[in-house]
Amino acid sequence: MIREGTRALIRAVGRSIAASLVPPAPRRELLVIQPDHLGDGILALPALRWIRRTYPSLQLTLAIGPWNVPLYETVSVCDDLLVLPFPGFSRERPRTPLAPYRLLVQEARRLRRRSPLAAIVLRDDHWWGAWLCKLAGVPIRIGADHPEVRPFLTHPVPLRSTHVAARDIELVAAFLRILGIEGTNTEVSPDRFPLTWPIDTAAQEQVRRLLRDHGVTEPFVVVHPGSGASAKCWPATRWTTVVGALQQRGLQVVLTGSTGERPELETITRGIRMPVTILSGVLSLAMLAELLRLAQLVIGPDTGPLHLAVAVGTPSLHLFGPTQPERFGPWGPPERHRILRSALTCVRCGNIGPDRKLGLGCMIALTPEQVLVVVDELLVSSRER
Repeated sequence: MIREGTRALIRAVGRSIAASLVPPAPRRELLVIQPDHLGDGILALPALRWIRRTYPSLQLTLAIGPWNVPLYETVSVCDDLLVLPFPGFSRERPRTPLAPYRLLVQEARRLRRRSPLAAIVLRDDHWWGAWLCKLAGVPIRIGADHPEVRPFLTHPVPLRSTHVAARDIELVAAFLRILGIEGTNTEVSPDRFPLTWPIDTAAQEQVRRLLRDHGVTEPFVVVHPGSGASAKCWPATRWTTVVGALQQRGLQVVLTGSTGERPELETITRGIRMPVTILSGVLSLAMLAELLRLAQLVIGPDTGPLHLAVAVGTPSLHLFGPTQPERFGPWGPPERHRILRSALTCVRCGNIGPDRKLGLGCMIALTPEQVLVVVDELLVSSRER
């Protein structure tokens, strides 16, 4: 942590730098800052598509972390990507306490050369991104009316919604109102602003070949047990029970995850008599989307691929522990995308930091029996459609 006196000095230096440089005339470019990882990046798609539909002539640039480049290169929602290693989101500790502030000055100079007309900071508490825009001299700076962000904005927006997707849409509506565009006072809901993912026929054919090579035929269920935050994960033994029960119901099971998650996936398969297909580190994001589209059901914790399942329209079951489903739950029809969380009073604490490891009480409180009850309900409803 940096002491308040040091932080005040850094801010004073930043103001001095900003005042000493006159930015060029702003061009017709909107910069949208989205520092988060895959899940929040997917949830931003309805808001970004609204900008594109409403103002197609506007140059739309996304400032994202390198972790979300595959997402925004796969879906066409912007004209350009500005890749930044956002402090606090890289899941690595800064080398020195001053490193985030040095990066701030460096990136502000780069952004000043672009000279965008406006910027929207999607994450409501992202003071670093808001400060970046102010330091770069962006004329219109929009974000949530959050105490850590407000000082750097020209237009702090009091947000009514709780869900991340809805809050992103509210911020876009504020930007459109500033431009004088009508029709922005509209209902914010998944029906009005659906989360979708276009079919990629080439990727789907690759997935079909991969499934044939592994002997997987429909119907099958995808289980994605991993997450970037260990606190959101369910114990492997619980997944083993669920996978075995799915096989007893006549369903093949495909486990997905990153290369680094393969040992955990292999642990899940131990003790299961029938073969389970593991696809770890072999799927591009486009292929993962098509795999989920072909599945009958997708199960996992609060993680990006579960939002991808919602986007492709496959029924899904989301296991929630310390995170808030009201904020991060599925942005889609609730009858097709179900949430399961424990009755513990401490749930939704939001504490998923690196010191919070696998095995939290709120996740352990979820039983395989509870999961299978919801699974059966989703399987019945999916067959009836």
